[in-house]
Amino acid sequence: MEPDRIQDIEYARALIEAGRLQELDEFLDPLHSADIAEILDELEVGQQIVVLKRLDNERAAEVLTELDSKSGQALLHLLTDHEVVALLGELPSDDAADLISTLPPEKTERVEALLPSEDRDEIHELLEFGPETAGGLMQVERVWVREDANIQDAIDFVRRVADEVESPQRVYVVSESDELVGVLSIMDLVLREPSVRVRDVMERNVPSVPVDMDQEQVAALFSKYDEFTMPVVDVEGRLVGRITMDDIIDVMEEEATEDITAIAGTTDEEMGETSIVLVSRSRLPWLLIGFFGEVIGAVLMSRYEASLATFVVLVFFIPLIVATAGNIGVQAAVVVVREIALGQIDLKRTGQRVFKEIQVAFLNGMVLGALLFGLVYAWRQDAALGALLWVTLLLVIFVAAVMGSAIPLFLNRLRVDPALASGPFVTVSNDIVGMAIYLTLATAYLRTH
Repeated sequence: MEPDRIQDIEYARALIEAGRLQELDEFLDPLHSADIAEILDELEVGQQIVVLKRLDNERAAEVLTELDSKSGQALLHLLTDHEVVALLGELPSDDAADLISTLPPEKTERVEALLPSEDRDEIHELLEFGPETAGGLMQVERVWVREDANIQDAIDFVRRVADEVESPQRVYVVSESDELVGVLSIMDLVLREPSVRVRDVMERNVPSVPVDMDQEQVAALFSKYDEFTMPVVDVEGRLVGRITMDDIIDVMEEEATEDITAIAGTTDEEMGETSIVLVSRSRLPWLLIGFFGEVIGAVLMSRYEASLATFVVLVFFIPLIVATAGNIGVQAAVVVVREIALGQIDLKRTGQRVFKEIQVAFLNGMVLGALLFGLVYAWRQDAALGALLWVTLLLVIFVAAVMGSAIPLFLNRLRVDPALASGPFVTVSNDIVGMAIYLTLATAYLRTH
């Protein structure tokens, strides 16, 4: 957190505790809603309520959408039903639906009963979609005109709904059956003659998002087409809403957090969790995978006890072999998972990606193996042992690269989140396989020397 923001938090806390509310108003007035939310996240709940009630409804609603989900949920529970309704009325439908979904069922019923029927229907419509789909992200407010309308009609409509639609930079064009057929920019409306028909000047190739598309795929489409807003259509191609860039930024952050935590064997839900029991429970499954994997490794080593006892120096290199295998496997897995997340992997490129990782692994294996050979020869003056370790390292790195790149692809085919393969699963698998290869070759080496 920025040093200035820490000072702001302490200043706001001091003003509230001293009851200097007029000064608090003056302090909050020039701040952006996101900055106020950052301050609120560090205050106690009672102090948060004081700050929220010093803001007008529009600004308070904006702050709520910027808050950490747990803080926002706690604040909503403390507000009266009428206060919640007033805040929801200031928000786009997607944000309103997100907030109301965090309320307890009994409070949700009371709040919905107080909402205007149109707002209530919009929220119900959005809540029917999965939270991680295009339908769950979209807002139903959008600017649209019929294709047979003229430019003046479109301008008049934009003026009427401008206060209801957040950042209406695009005017969507629909047919008589509400199918999306084109789009106009606000600049088009300004520059075209008022009598010109919309169908004659609209852009017809409009990228759109199916209402049931996964949010990660939606984010990939925004990146592909470099759009700041995209229309959402149902199975029949009818315009049902739109998704804006601010929602996609949240999705990208959420997906990145999810993938990073999966790589570490944790979950994104635990980031804001305060209960050590719940955090422990979320991490334990991955730790158990590592635990039992290393137990298997210990059993494997016991099977080669005689070989290790005969030539103890072999034991010294086990950590090097398994650590290198784990690192190579995770590197390959992370690269493949990233390409899957960005939609850059298809049937044709799958083999190319695996082959590329094998080539990179072979090159790295040659370099690391040569370095290891030199170190072993300088230490033991034993070229045969150095050659054994070189060959072993090369084989282990090769297998680790294949497993690291193939496992995410396999899980993706099974529709399992491939990010899960980038953490302990790949590491433990490569540890066991690497150890097995090393001990097998070491035993063969001892039998010939």
